[in-house]
Amino acid sequence: MQHKISNKFITVTVDTLGAEVISVKDKKRREYIWSGDAWKGHAPLLFPVCGAVRDDKYTLGGKEYPMSKHGFARRSEFTVESKNDFEIILSLSASEETLAKYPFDFKLTARYAVDGPSLYATFTVENMGEGVMPFYFGWHPAFNLPGKAPINQFYLDFGQEGPFEIHYLQNGPFVSPVGERFPLDGGKYHLNEQQIYSNDTLILKGSNGNVLLGEDGDRPFLELNYYGNLPYFCIWKWPDSDVRYICLEPWSNVPSDGTKPENFDTREMSRLNKGGHESFNYRVYLPQLHTH
Repeated sequence: MQHKISNKFITVTVDTLGAEVISVKDKKRREYIWSGDAWKGHAPLLFPVCGAVRDDKYTLGGKEYPMSKHGFARRSEFTVESKNDFEIILSLSASEETLAKYPFDFKLTARYAVDGPSLYATFTVENMGEGVMPFYFGWHPAFNLPGKAPINQFYLDFGQEGPFEIHYLQNGPFVSPVGERFPLDGGKYHLNEQQIYSNDTLILKGSNGNVLLGEDGDRPFLELNYYGNLPYFCIWKWPDSDVRYICLEPWSNVPSDGTKPENFDTREMSRLNKGGHESFNYRVYLPQLHTH
């Protein structure tokens, strides 16, 4: 089921399937979120993993469990906990179905709120059960590129020249643990389809949590902020030049190197003790709508 929240600047549509933002429109009905054609996503939540797990399975406590790419949250039906004109809160809790894949009594809460020309998103993971709960989290929003200009005329401005690391994929969809220096001229990266496609995904580490998306010769039309515990920033696009969007994805962690079977007892990832919680905060700001 779809729900809307809005103010005089923007209208946001959220689907209970995956607690996914499927639309952000301004009052001129300009759409900022990808439509879901070609690549079927809009802005999925990635939990309890981001990216692929080798052989789609992992071991924990000596037992084997299945785990599909990007986890199960994006294909799960969330419950609406509360809603008003400006805010909606949805949640997903452990069930018989999730326990077969992920043996933890978890709760994942998604809060979306509009304030001025901004959408605020807070995602909170809670360990409601016993023992230590491993996971990682990411957001995968796809933003439309307006007009008809070539995609390489759009830029990402990180506001800093570095130091950035880039982590390349290896062994298919897995990630090299060793990063290479990735300099940015004036803090900007011009979208480069060939570079993105040849690497499948660009994974940067070292951002200060702020990126602007704009077109050459114009001020930015979108700003994405992400806070604290999201050290990786992934840039991805479906390999089709006619598809006019870019995914900007802050993640808490990335897939393993793919060289050995997955063991969630030992691999690097976030871990919550009993009763613990961790929140991941994002803001999508549309600066061209701002009025004084």
